[in-house]
Amino acid sequence: MESEAFASSRLRGKTASLRFGIMCNGPVFQQWQANAILELKKCGHQPALLVIDGRVAPKPSLFSRLLKKNWGTVLFTSLENRIFKPPAKNPVDLQAELQECETLVCHVQQKGFSEYFQPAELEIIRARQLDFILRFGFSIVRGEVLSAARFGIWSFHHDDEMRYRGGPAGFWEIFNGDPVSGVIMQRLTDKLDGGILLKKGYLKTVMHSYRANVEQLLAVSSSWPARVADELALNPDLHITAQASKTDAPIFKVPGNLNMLKFILLLIRNRVRFYYRDLFAAEFWNIGVIEKPIHEVALGGEKLRKEEITWFPAAKQSRYLADPAGFMEGGKLHILAEDYSYARQKAGISEFVMENAPVGVGEPASVIETEHHVSYPYVIEHSGEVYCLPESCQSSGIALYRREQGSATFKKHRTLLDNVEAVDPTLLLYNGAWWLFFTGRKHSNTHLYLYYSPDLDGAFQPHRLNPVKTDVRSARPAGTPFVHEGFLYRPAQDCSVTYGGRVALNRVLVLNEDNFSEETVRYVEPVRGSAYGKALHTLSGVGDYTLVDGKKYKFNRHFFWSQLRKKMNRKDPRNV
Repeated sequence: MESEAFASSRLRGKTASLRFGIMCNGPVFQQWQANAILELKKCGHQPALLVIDGRVAPKPSLFSRLLKKNWGTVLFTSLENRIFKPPAKNPVDLQAELQECETLVCHVQQKGFSEYFQPAELEIIRARQLDFILRFGFSIVRGEVLSAARFGIWSFHHDDEMRYRGGPAGFWEIFNGDPVSGVIMQRLTDKLDGGILLKKGYLKTVMHSYRANVEQLLAVSSSWPARVADELALNPDLHITAQASKTDAPIFKVPGNLNMLKFILLLIRNRVRFYYRDLFAAEFWNIGVIEKPIHEVALGGEKLRKEEITWFPAAKQSRYLADPAGFMEGGKLHILAEDYSYARQKAGISEFVMENAPVGVGEPASVIETEHHVSYPYVIEHSGEVYCLPESCQSSGIALYRREQGSATFKKHRTLLDNVEAVDPTLLLYNGAWWLFFTGRKHSNTHLYLYYSPDLDGAFQPHRLNPVKTDVRSARPAGTPFVHEGFLYRPAQDCSVTYGGRVALNRVLVLNEDNFSEETVRYVEPVRGSAYGKALHTLSGVGDYTLVDGKKYKFNRHFFWSQLRKKMNRKDPRNV
């Protein structure tokens, strides 16, 4: 899904390709680095120069190696490339793919921890008129080489530079219990991990697996060079507005042996917790109604109180209700919800009518049922019609349903997008255009995609910056966007600690065909002390009412056996 949405967004308005160099140790790269280079080539950008580190150290004897070995960190260095090595670091030979590239072997001058290129080498690099250089080799490069290409040297730091400078990548987040791991691609400056930010993302830390945490950081960031190159090909002035990081974070180093022993025990504890929750802690959601409009709930500044929410009666046996959305009809509040059955391992959309809102609720009616799992029944009211846009990512498409006049049924109106595995699609009319937000199935909690159309029945086009956001804390849609005092607000899920942990309220700053940006201004927390106080991941407005949902955990035999079968039938990538 991700590659399809990304690729389609590149086709619009592509006018130029860029020439780039690669700083490396030769034609063999790590898998994620090779993917980045091949993606650049696929998008039409041309590798022109391999800048190879020509320093060849003599192979020392075994005695010399043992004598010079840093025994204080031997536990980490021994395990890093064995037990902890992710697939993204596997070697890939690109000699055939890069055979037309010129090669420049350089012998940099070492000054402390910094490396400086010789004047003759700099002259050759400048003469090749490169647009940018990818740094997949050397160490801390400084000096005139940083400006030898038009858009500088691009480098990765697989941590949040505002919290962790240095390294190793993705390690200290697990050690410190940080729920979020960051990654940046930067244009290098003389400041360590304080370069000009080209791309930044936030992912949920894989607490039980260092290998998996590093893998996701490397894999997600490998597509970024092609994205930035495409943006610069369309608008070369973009680099002028990019801002340098203002980090003053501490510099972390390779952990000592004592910290590594603590780390290993931490991983064991985290893995036991992971398996327990994965097998025994089934999620049970329920719907709550608040007698306040959505802007008061979202922007009120106070935490929700349990007495403000009227919860639906708990669903019987192995069912739960989630993702509420609603509309008014005949003076009554109608609520659509995901109606999930653990026994069937799928959900349909049910409708509830509030007889004496929010006190009484009528019997549910099934209004959308397909062969696939459907959820998140997002409601749109337009031109006197009521539409529902449910999630159906298993069917690889986004279908819009319309409520039949004079009946309590929804019929398929049209397909908005084909061949996309869209999660929680959310549609709104804003500034004369229809905007469609969703995340992709592969990265359902982190990668936000945006499409637009001038008409509800028109063709939807991908935004050129897709995915427009990579952030586990505020990407995935979580209910009804709304306008208040001239600002557009978009609820999103914060899944950094747990799935659907709380709702992040984002104020949209820019929304047009070329750009998108937003900032998180507040979080709506789950209602602690209530029966469903473990999470809250929907905030839907219906006139003077706001609909929410909450989560609790309990054992369910259908869930247990389903999870156990999955683990026995295939290797779970989260367990590596």
